[in-house]
Amino acid sequence: MSTAGVAASRALVDNALKIIEGFGPDDWAADSACHGWRVHDLVTHMGFFFNFIADPNLVLPDNPSGQSERLNDAAVRERADWTADQVVDYYRTQSEAGLATLEALQGPDFAAATVDMLDLGTYRLAALADAVAFDHLVHLVCDLLAPRGPIADGAVDVAAAIDPAVDWMIAGLPQMCRAALHPVLTGPIGLRLTGATERTFVLDRGADDTVVVTETRDLPTDVATTDAVDFLSWATTRTAWRSAVTVTGDRAAVSAVLDAVDVV
Repeated sequence: MSTAGVAASRALVDNALKIIEGFGPDDWAADSACHGWRVHDLVTHMGFFFNFIADPNLVLPDNPSGQSERLNDAAVRERADWTADQVVDYYRTQSEAGLATLEALQGPDFAAATVDMLDLGTYRLAALADAVAFDHLVHLVCDLLAPRGPIADGAVDVAAAIDPAVDWMIAGLPQMCRAALHPVLTGPIGLRLTGATERTFVLDRGADDTVVVTETRDLPTDVATTDAVDFLSWATTRTAWRSAVTVTGDRAAVSAVLDAVDVV
């Protein structure tokens, strides 16, 4: 279950609507910190994610790459000429429908069901709430709002969303980054998050070329310590980890692992 993910997503939608409803033409046209996307594109993407979740009959853009990022780019291009009013209406309508769907997916009828998400891996349907919390939190905090983004004013409920967002990232790491991580995981590496949440994990090799991430207080010698909000940024390769991480133990071993992290 991820009822916390639903609550986080709902809080972030409230935050997003309060922010975007005050935009002027220059705000919509500004470049976000998400490479290649304007603020306009960023908001349509957030609406599209809800649309994807809520409408099983949604016709997706052509995506021969099979990559989720290219699907998102194609969906943004389809909506690139919408007016600001269309974007706000789309986001409001799809977020309402999407939140209702996320709530339903927490029920017992869906507890054991899974969904394949292209190159991202396979997840429980209930975990889509964590995915939305992650997606919204990253886009709002890292791409839209200052100091990284172009919008100076806006409040985001980081405390409500950080744990579901981290849950998605930890679930995704072994699937999204396995090919890059497995060769460089020569021993267990600890990950300590601080600040908005206090959590610790160990990354290690599993059987059959897999990667295993375990939440535990028992950390190995080699550890990367980082602020949890900074983790959102560097683990998605928006910023460099070297300016945000303190390494203890074997720096070369930890560096090789952190260089291989790229969560979507």
